[in-house]
Amino acid sequence: MKTYICAAYAGGQGKTTLAQMVFSALRKRDLAYKLVAADFTDGTGHSKIGKFFPSKVLELGIGSALGSSKSENDANAPLRYWDRFGGLLLTGGAVLDLGANVVPQLVQWAHHRRVTHIMQQRNSPEIDLIVITKPETHSIENVSTLIEDVVVGGALPVANIIVVKNEVGGSFEGQSLSRIEKAAAGRSLSFVSIPRCTSELWPHLERTFTPVEEALAATENDLAEKFGIEIWSAYAGLMDLKTWSDEVYAQLGRVGI
Repeated sequence: MKTYICAAYAGGQGKTTLAQMVFSALRKRDLAYKLVAADFTDGTGHSKIGKFFPSKVLELGIGSALGSSKSENDANAPLRYWDRFGGLLLTGGAVLDLGANVVPQLVQWAHHRRVTHIMQQRNSPEIDLIVITKPETHSIENVSTLIEDVVVGGALPVANIIVVKNEVGGSFEGQSLSRIEKAAAGRSLSFVSIPRCTSELWPHLERTFTPVEEALAATENDLAEKFGIEIWSAYAGLMDLKTWSDEVYAQLGRVGI
């Protein structure tokens, strides 16, 4: 099975929601993917996506601190930290949620470890890079830079680049995606869209770290009780959530997810 890397070079783009929906889409197809986070963790030991799936997420954290390499008198300690990430690439079958602060470290690690060469030599499963952006010029520029750093620079042997246009911030009409197309020139590039979710349940899902798939499996009575809302809001919110998720799953299905 492939490895799916969900990434962004800035926070607030919808990356964790994307990783959640990719993971859920694969589960709907009865594919046993692992869910992995390389991102900040709080006092509970969980990343943001780890709070949605506390018993399912493998938490990698954000890398070895500089102080640890000094105390161990071992400059290669930060590199070895990410070797566990490399093991996931060799076996495949994982959805990886990468924090923006982690991507540069992993690019550096991949170059030092000659990951592309080793993966090709071992005929490892394909990697699909899924990057998400809102309709903002700087966000689109960040996606282009991320593709250049990870793919064009040869850090990872990415088979397919999937750019997800997150419409939560509005329409992409009038936004130029030419730099993304230029950065990915000669490679498999696809664009999909995630519409804005207008369900009344959304703020409650975010506040309580309730996965979308869990909410979809519940009844309006369950949701009204769980979130302390009126049955009318629960029912309408559930119908809107189903409509939104069906569209997201359809968009992901277009690129084989």
